[in-house]
Amino acid sequence: MGVKPREGDSLTNPIDLDFDESCDSTQHARPSTTHKINPTTTKKRKSTAGYECDIMAVGESPKKKAKKRDTAEEKRLRRWREKPPRSYWEIRDRALTQRMFVVDRERIAGEIPEEVIDLAGTSGNIYTIRIGLVPSCNCPHARKGNQCKHIIYVLSRVLKAPDNLRYQLAFISSELRMIFDGAPPIPSADASESDGNRKPVEDDCPICCEEMEINKEKIVWCKAACGNNMHKQCWEQWAATKSSQSSVTCPYCRAIWQQDDDVDIRKHAKTGTKNDEGYVNVASQLGLTGKRDYSTYNDYWRSRNSNYDNDYYRGYG
Repeated sequence: MGVKPREGDSLTNPIDLDFDESCDSTQHARPSTTHKINPTTTKKRKSTAGYECDIMAVGESPKKKAKKRDTAEEKRLRRWREKPPRSYWEIRDRALTQRMFVVDRERIAGEIPEEVIDLAGTSGNIYTIRIGLVPSCNCPHARKGNQCKHIIYVLSRVLKAPDNLRYQLAFISSELRMIFDGAPPIPSADASESDGNRKPVEDDCPICCEEMEINKEKIVWCKAACGNNMHKQCWEQWAATKSSQSSVTCPYCRAIWQQDDDVDIRKHAKTGTKNDEGYVNVASQLGLTGKRDYSTYNDYWRSRNSNYDNDYYRGYG
């Protein structure tokens, strides 16, 4: 019994066995009841859909995104002071009139730079001051949450920060970079031999009025201002006679003497034994009395603390 041939089954019109009817868009597709999609419209809809998808992924509108970028700016960790408070002026007066010495300085580079300063206070205790986003000092006064005289001294005398930054309690990174860029360079070990401010060793020592010979004795010079030279031993004797005063000055120009970063003092600061207050003390090395300087304190403060032993307050010096 033969199979009835289907329409189109013939030798002249064979059936294509590889043909997929689902792919025939002209002869075998069902009539569409929908309108033809304009290619331009499709592209636009795709673009719109992509934009909506992007917004949904972020989860916020463009306005909110812009607002978020604005609030992403660096924040100051303490409130900006438009002007210095009244309490600042008394502490500033102590900082700029009392005798303190920079023992060591270290700059820490990075996106948020810092500088660490070891400072010998008026009592000879060595305190560590960090100038960063929030300046800090390990002296008792600062540990109680106050802006201490050591921080103000470093900002004013050592780093020479702009006036409107000296009384701030916090900085942003751009302000730190500005302070450090404008600060005097950290002295190197051979700075005393290469600094252009130093005058030639030609005249007699202004203290003993005798000739200075570099090969026979140590010579010091005024780094703060005039650059004149003198015998180191003579200067130490001069400084000892001025130890009762708030500052030792240059015998020539009377500028406040800028102490050398003596290697022995720095070594002692790093390895010396701590006293009962928890600090290394270099009063004897610097010719200090080891007592706190009360000369700039007001009468009320002195009378309030007159019944206490001065040594108890040495940590504030």
